[in-house]
Amino acid sequence: MTNEKLWRYTRLSRIWARTLVVVGILVFAIGFAMQIGDSADAFDSWVITAFATVIPSILVFCFLLRGWMGNGGLPSARLADAPADAGVVRRSEPTSRNWLTWTLALGTALLVSSVLIMGFLIGVLGGGGVAEGVVAGVLIAWGLVTTRDVRRVERIEADQHRAYFAACRRPVSVGSVLVWRPTATAERGG
Repeated sequence: MTNEKLWRYTRLSRIWARTLVVVGILVFAIGFAMQIGDSADAFDSWVITAFATVIPSILVFCFLLRGWMGNGGLPSARLADAPADAGVVRRSEPTSRNWLTWTLALGTALLVSSVLIMGFLIGVLGGGGVAEGVVAGVLIAWGLVTTRDVRRVERIEADQHRAYFAACRRPVSVGSVLVWRPTATAERGG
């Protein structure tokens, strides 16, 4: 037995994608909350500008990120490099607590860093909704593009009769520790 666990790659990727979307929405909500004390005219202007920025940002960055990340930044790009799991060392699967801990750590780190980036951009660009809309839009677009790619990974797994896993203690830099098992073996857990 080793300290490494077999983290299901599609589940990790889906958690990452959903976390990006949720954090994008939360960043937008935090930007909104920061405007509540402003005068009615400034608040109305912020709402119009922020929504007029976030929606086009999502659309533009969905298109751009699909192209930019397609050559290595999306989950499916790493599958071809994954070796078969030799099965010599028995690895356990993560517990529900492991998954919860990882999801909360990921969400917290992403939220804090995104709010800091938004704060920096507000300082550089000024308030008004543009910075908030762009940061939220990029995060949401990134999550949507990743979600689409997770579906592609699921199709590849089904076609190849494989299940992909990250063999590591903590799921960090998982693209470099991917292994696969035949689907029947993965379902039995051994």
